[in-house]
Amino acid sequence: MTQQGYRLTAHLSGEVLVVEAEGKFDREVGLGVLQRLQEHQGPSILNLSKVEYISSSGVAMLVKLSATHGVRLSCPSECVPYTLGLAGILRIVTLYTDDAAALNAQPDRP
Repeated sequence: MTQQGYRLTAHLSGEVLVVEAEGKFDREVGLGVLQRLQEHQGPSILNLSKVEYISSSGVAMLVKLSATHGVRLSCPSECVPYTLGLAGILRIVTLYTDDAAALNAQPDRP
């Protein structure tokens, strides 16, 4: 983990970019994910299995990544559905149990 309290790693699974977040998830981390997305022209998954904390700006970034950029949110750690549920966000974003479920899911929009 870095001094900032988070780490982002990315790898390709076929043509799908899988970004893994670890530690806190806030606006800065969301912007880091967006930077990686700009470098990739295909589907993407954000693996949240190692996220320990989500700030309110992090919640907003997750919504933006999911709704605007089509990022699929996978492997949520315990704090992710809890925080998104408290914020009332689970009605508008989908959390996939694992990367395979996110990879195999049908697109949300035509």
